[in-house]
Amino acid sequence: MYGVSPAFILSGYGQGFSIEDFCDALPRIRRLGFAAFQPEIFIAAAVPEWQWGAQGVQRIAENLGLVPSQFVAHFMLEWFACPERLGPDQGLDDLKRVIEVVQAFPDCRVLTIPAGQFQVEWGSPAATSEAAWREIQQRLIKKIQRYLEVVSGAGLKLAFEIMPFSVIGGIKRFLGVCEAIGSPDLGLNFDTGHAWACRELAPMLPFELQGRIFGTHLGDNRSTDNVKMPPGQGTIPWAPLLRNLRAAGYAGSLDIEIGCPADQVEQQYRQGLEHLQAPAVTPKGDRA
Repeated sequence: MYGVSPAFILSGYGQGFSIEDFCDALPRIRRLGFAAFQPEIFIAAAVPEWQWGAQGVQRIAENLGLVPSQFVAHFMLEWFACPERLGPDQGLDDLKRVIEVVQAFPDCRVLTIPAGQFQVEWGSPAATSEAAWREIQQRLIKKIQRYLEVVSGAGLKLAFEIMPFSVIGGIKRFLGVCEAIGSPDLGLNFDTGHAWACRELAPMLPFELQGRIFGTHLGDNRSTDNVKMPPGQGTIPWAPLLRNLRAAGYAGSLDIEIGCPADQVEQQYRQGLEHLQAPAVTPKGDRA
């Protein structure tokens, strides 16, 4: 099954998109041949609108045959943005409000929080002391544990989207966090563009992340910039990446992520889908 990430909405309507914009986009997503989408709250000010409007989005999506593959709480990246915000209870009220919204989508069992660039004062102890850095890592683990308690208690799984320069760091450190916490409900939204820009060996990551990939953002780039191009326009080797995703047991939606001008959204998403469905990338018998 192929879907789209929230970048479809962001590209078409901007960061301040409304519930009405989201509902307007759903038929367009379906007409392009996609079967899945990702609801998203991008800015904190939009939470009340989603609290009263999420069920309407779900009804439209259900009538169109669209499945919500994961719910992205983008605005919550601020709670992982600096040492001062790594308290285990910081952001919990926001998390609980988002969970209320996610429950409007019965088929959506994954809540994703991006981990963006970690902001550190480079002359501070946090940046110059090994002990302080280790303390930050322990605080991170405790915070994720606390969030996971709340998310799992609501019957959901918690995924992180690792952006360049995040406090979670690369795949190896993320797996270390998973090992320290030991919960099967903690995983990753596998963002190929972020991984490639971080110089990770993206096609091989599914083997390292077995059982930890809860969703995807499939965007391309040339590894020099953290941009989101249509699959096939950058340098990511898509055939082995998709093959290895399947071999590692990932059976979820393949959701494309492209950032582009509003007047090019449908063209670029169609192009990305066609590339992933091409026989040279995905043999017909292997397509979802």
